[in-house]
Amino acid sequence: MPQRDNNHEMIAHIVIGELPEFTLEELSLACHTSPEFIRELIEYGTIEPEGFSPTTWRFEAMDIQITRKALRLHRDLEINSAGIALAMDLMQQMEQLRHRLTILEKHAQPLRIK
Repeated sequence: MPQRDNNHEMIAHIVIGELPEFTLEELSLACHTSPEFIRELIEYGTIEPEGFSPTTWRFEAMDIQITRKALRLHRDLEINSAGIALAMDLMQQMEQLRHRLTILEKHAQPLRIK
């Protein structure tokens, strides 16, 4: 759990491999963001927790990476939550297409040029 020293700010260490699930508060601490920002990501479908309410939501380790990427888009490019959802979806589609292309290239016969 986070430790507080009178002269230093709070530091949270969460090792992804040790915790299979995270609460809203733990995800917020791990990503250095507010629960409200995470709620917006959920509202737009960028991340999808297990559970029916904020008190029962559980997040996976992958949600940390997604939330951090969303934060970079928000902070660096000033993209709003709807734009983040769209950008993240397009990036995921590009990654899937790259993966498919790699597989096709491995199995395709080389073209012979005369």
